[in-house]
Amino acid sequence: MQYKHAMGRGWGLTAAAMCAAMGLATAAAAQSTPGVVPTPLPVIYEMETLRTGPLPQEFLKQIEPLHSLAAVEDLLKANRIAFAWGHGDVSSGTMPAAFAKQIAALPPHEVFIVPQSKGLVIGVVLAKH
Repeated sequence: MQYKHAMGRGWGLTAAAMCAAMGLATAAAAQSTPGVVPTPLPVIYEMETLRTGPLPQEFLKQIEPLHSLAAVEDLLKANRIAFAWGHGDVSSGTMPAAFAKQIAALPPHEVFIVPQSKGLVIGVVLAKH
């Protein structure tokens, strides 16, 4: 899976959401075409992440019971493991469907771990837009 940073929150998406919420959608947009399943708008997740290199399986087991990114940071620091903080928006439209469902099902601020080609992304969802 590829992690994409800073998918912008433009006024176009905001305006469309506001119009839909206020019932201002056009009649053509409101009508559905027979046999076509409407595609839901992607969710924009504001995420805070820690990026690390590869970690041994034994160390990953130490992360499992942790429920905050601050606790993960403390564990990484205590073991002198290099990491980089990140903060950005990720669109569910850029995620594989199965992963998007897993992210959507997470409790607020719950830690998740995503393997990358050169390490791991450990993160939390701060907000949904």
